[in-house]
Amino acid sequence: MPSEARAPAPLPPLSAEAAAALLAPPWLPSGAAAAVPLARRAGAGAIPVLVRAPAAGGRLRLVRALHALAGCNGPLLAATGRRPGLAHAPDGTALYLDLGALAPDGVLALEALLDDARVWVLGGAEPGARLPAALATRFSAVGIEVPPLAARTADLPALAAALLEDLARRLGTAVPHLASDAFELLVAHAWPGDVAELQAVLARALLVAEGGPIQAGHLALSAAEPRVPTPAAPVPALAPGSAELEYLLAELAHELRNPLVTIKTFADHLPQLLEDAELRGRFATLTTDAIERMDGLLENVLAFARLGPPRRESVQVGPIMEHALADLEPELAGRSVRVRRAAAPDARCAADPAHLAYALRNLFAGVVREVPAREQLLLDATANGVVTLRFAAGAEATARLRRLAAPGESGSLADPTLLPLAFRLARAVLERNGGTLAVVAEAGEATSVVIRLPTEPAEDART
Repeated sequence: MPSEARAPAPLPPLSAEAAAALLAPPWLPSGAAAAVPLARRAGAGAIPVLVRAPAAGGRLRLVRALHALAGCNGPLLAATGRRPGLAHAPDGTALYLDLGALAPDGVLALEALLDDARVWVLGGAEPGARLPAALATRFSAVGIEVPPLAARTADLPALAAALLEDLARRLGTAVPHLASDAFELLVAHAWPGDVAELQAVLARALLVAEGGPIQAGHLALSAAEPRVPTPAAPVPALAPGSAELEYLLAELAHELRNPLVTIKTFADHLPQLLEDAELRGRFATLTTDAIERMDGLLENVLAFARLGPPRRESVQVGPIMEHALADLEPELAGRSVRVRRAAAPDARCAADPAHLAYALRNLFAGVVREVPAREQLLLDATANGVVTLRFAAGAEATARLRRLAAPGESGSLADPTLLPLAFRLARAVLERNGGTLAVVAEAGEATSVVIRLPTEPAEDART
């Protein structure tokens, strides 16, 4: 005879501040974070929410964060086992349970609880887990999906930085610098233990490093098979009505607005200009600069539109980087920004050469805008397809770059500080070639922009 089902146990509450941080990048991928407002509103009507996330990826903490921000008066309870004591859940409470662990009679008890709608049910499931048909239908209204960490390579740098910041705060120490060789090991690892494993690895490394930079030798990784990169999904076209097209056009309009204001000002003051030679010369220079800027922006967008499907091949990164830097030399010299190169002589990656040249030129142009005058830009390229740009930047600049680098993140159309169009176009081209882009905040005010490209050409490019 099965033992009597236990009453659900209360879970400790989270503060609103902690909950808000957990429900945003980097803890959640941007797609999952976008579903959070809908899940929070579901609590008022006891509409069930399905949280598909690895248990080791912080699923329980995510559920606690949702409950904390949903405005529910009752506590959050956890029902465990194949036959949880659902009848013991008081009215007005929220209930969390693992949908994949339920026995058939447990599924029936849950269906009855959902029929009564007297508690808010937050169901958990592993990514890809198959649910009973009845539960799959009932939990289809609102869902949050968090892929395994091995499928979130682009989020790993920011996630590692957030974990190190939290660990350092708990230990009362400075946030350590994560060396490039350590970062490369983290990205290549398979992460069978998901975020919990990453946290444990970083916690041990922080203790072993004793306040110094975390090197590859400080990381104790399991002997699991290395992660095999999955082929990049096809990048959809910028279809009419799509959010990506809307943001692209909004940023283009933003970039063009200032030059147009200059030209309009010239036209408004035309009578005065006819009588003042000095003023005519000054406005003529400003107008010429404005027209050249608009022409350059339009040419850049047209070049982006002309890029066909990528045909990846093995290319040497160094010469392409040097050519991109040469185009920026006037701006670098004008602001006294020094460039220090640390590229491996045999650094190669698998990409379409024309695509890579376009992406690096635009990416460097976007990054240079964020480097303070008279500072240094460190440019590093390794033999395994990783290009890193490290420079000093304030917290605001780092936050802007992080938002732009996050996949699917577009910001607000009303934001007057829209990031450079060049950066967004560069990210899109890198993703077409199977690459990723991440922004990592380091110790002090240092920031790293990390590009990771495949090192083996695609099959269709070799045939």
